[in-house]
Amino acid sequence: MCFHLILLHFSKEPDPSHLVNGSWVLIAGDSQARLFTLSLLNLLLGSEPQRMDFVKTALFKRHSNYSISVDEIGMKLDFVWAPYVLNLTHLLTDFKTKKKYPNVMVMGAGLWHMLHVSNPSDYELVLQTLKSSLVSLFPFSTDIANAYGIAEVVVMLVTTALVTLVMLLIWQTNLFMALCFPLLFGSIELIYFFAVLSKVMERGWLPLVFATFFLTVMYIWHYGNVLKYQSEVREKISMDFMIKLGSKLGTVRVLGTF
Repeated sequence: MCFHLILLHFSKEPDPSHLVNGSWVLIAGDSQARLFTLSLLNLLLGSEPQRMDFVKTALFKRHSNYSISVDEIGMKLDFVWAPYVLNLTHLLTDFKTKKKYPNVMVMGAGLWHMLHVSNPSDYELVLQTLKSSLVSLFPFSTDIANAYGIAEVVVMLVTTALVTLVMLLIWQTNLFMALCFPLLFGSIELIYFFAVLSKVMERGWLPLVFATFFLTVMYIWHYGNVLKYQSEVREKISMDFMIKLGSKLGTVRVLGTF
């Protein structure tokens, strides 16, 4: 059983060749990862048999790392001998500490760990540790997920409330039927809502802050409009008052008008 993972960092090019052109490619793992390295270099340097012979000799040194630069495409490739999952975890931790990451990363491990370190039942645990280390390379990913989850559930709740109002005021639906809708869907959404509330302290507060900010802005805007309307009503001159003043204002009817 082997575990393989490929990470492609920030590449928007549709052509796969752009993943290696001018990139730092890092391949870490056991013998299978070494064979992957050989296959990749064979695709790039297959037209140079003598150079490939030198690459094979250097690459297959027992339990060693390997590095090569392919100047033709500006690529730097590093192979790191990391046969155990724990080696990969330490490698990822080192990347995070130095804040320096490869453009393309390929990791392969599993056989050595299962044969020399643990039994298959413990393998899942070390893979979870590796996954946690991998996710930690992208600290914004889980934060955005937590924030998005709360925002999405709140939108669902608001939508259910608004649809209920439309059923009552616009569609004139029977009161019992209109109340069944929020009871059914609202109860399900409330379950999700209380579930995502546990993520508030893990950047899930972000949409709540935005919502509070925009709610404050809208409330101030609404309050200002209410004051403006009240002022206009209060200072408005009635038509009856204008008629009473008509004879005293010295108004003259213009010929041709009624």
